[in-house]
Amino acid sequence: MSLKRLRTAAILVLAALPVALPASAQEAPAPASSIQAVAAWSRPTIRGAHAGVAFVTLRNTGAADRLVAVETDVAKMAQIHMAEVVDGIARMRPLADGVALPAGGDVTLKPEGAHIMLMGLTRPLSVGERVHLTLRFKAAAPLAVDAVVLAPGAEPGMAGGATQGGGHSGG
Repeated sequence: MSLKRLRTAAILVLAALPVALPASAQEAPAPASSIQAVAAWSRPTIRGAHAGVAFVTLRNTGAADRLVAVETDVAKMAQIHMAEVVDGIARMRPLADGVALPAGGDVTLKPEGAHIMLMGLTRPLSVGERVHLTLRFKAAAPLAVDAVVLAPGAEPGMAGGATQGGGHSGG
């Protein structure tokens, strides 16, 4: 190969690099999550309490999925539980398979139903603070949620309650 041809080839390669590198260096944008958290909240606890709770409404605009796990930084462990009354006796049990999220539907984790149990609190939960939760789904990307600790009577759906808290994609 002649020096002229080699130089021309090098120029062509260098000229192509600025066009090719940004395209190859760009990461594909993260897919938008089809699950959103709405009105995430928690209850205050007293000093020495070992357990707390959190509630949230999950809006699924995508395919059917399942909430399968929850992580938090305020307790040693978070589990998805179901509270129910059977034969007049209130009971609570862990939901090993999590909670189904129907395609295009909403599911509300609430008192006297499916909820997030915070076990082994590392500190009391005070009115106004935010409890960080990471919701893990069977298919969707993890969803980070801040649940606002609300005073008794201020819960969503109660007189004076407000829609608070929420989530954002991430893990």
